[in-house]
Amino acid sequence: MGGGDLNMKKSWHPLTLANQRRVAEEKRKAAEEEQRAARLQKELREERQREEMERLNATVTKKKINKLEWMYNAPSTGAPQSSEDLEEYLLGKKDATQLTNQKSAENDAVSRPEDKWKSGLFAFSNRNANSDRDAAAKAMEDPLAEIQRREQAAMMRVMSSSQSHGVKRSSREKGERKSKREHEH
Repeated sequence: MGGGDLNMKKSWHPLTLANQRRVAEEKRKAAEEEQRAARLQKELREERQREEMERLNATVTKKKINKLEWMYNAPSTGAPQSSEDLEEYLLGKKDATQLTNQKSAENDAVSRPEDKWKSGLFAFSNRNANSDRDAAAKAMEDPLAEIQRREQAAMMRVMSSSQSHGVKRSSREKGERKSKREHEH
């Protein structure tokens, strides 16, 4: 009379199709996570080995490898151009053909791969990036400096107005004293 297993009707039973799918999905996710963890550990091991080799090479060659100074230094070419020439070019006073001819001659003379990046985009950049003019321009454009200048100007106005009021007040008091003396006599 009873035609089947009543446990198959229960939501918690492990032999139901929905529960079997859920278990299979969880197993697949766990396997993917293990593979990803193994891959990350392998990459970490390789990176440590590479760093160890670089450190050993650095001790042998006595050369620091991981320098970032190149990011902060202005780019340079084979023959340095004067900052006046570059500034005249940027201001439109000088023709760029002379500068490009110099650059092409330098590129023909110097064809090393590490020197190729030094020309091109950086050819006309300001080599003297931290010059006094740049510092003055940055100071003029600095919002904090502008606020400080305004505060100083306001303080100077207050000081000058208080001094002028003090002069007026003292002259008024002198005038009152004179008038009192004249009235007394």
